[in-house]
Amino acid sequence: MKRVKSYGKHADIVLRAHIELSRSLTKIRAKETVWLANHDLTLPQFGILESLYHLGRLTVGQITTLTLSTPGNITVVIKNLQSKGLIQTIPSPEDRRIKILAITDEGSEIMKAIFQTHVDNLTGWYDKALNEEEVQTLSHLLRKLEKAQ
Repeated sequence: MKRVKSYGKHADIVLRAHIELSRSLTKIRAKETVWLANHDLTLPQFGILESLYHLGRLTVGQITTLTLSTPGNITVVIKNLQSKGLIQTIPSPEDRRIKILAITDEGSEIMKAIFQTHVDNLTGWYDKALNEEEVQTLSHLLRKLEKAQ
């Protein structure tokens, strides 16, 4: 479909880039969601497990920041992961109001079993469209865009 209204050359280019970025992310997220559902996980649950698996124990605040979540949503996701036995909360020895999250042995086993396939999936999806240099350029440009916000 051809755009009927123009908002100026630069604005039209920015709008097109934004739409393409959004569409690409939506399609990749949809594939991730289906794949993770086969492992009885949601994207937010996987984000928390991945953070704890690779970074170790983190506070709820740190997890909220790392996963770009909201405090209300993160509480529900944490409770669901706890009920599955994949993470546990530990009171902070310095401040009892702070909860520290830790991945359980079962959570670590799941991540060991699925993370390489996750990496392979992402690599395959990116490699269908971009070579290594283009992926590096994309990463650089997205980081630059993020820092400008």
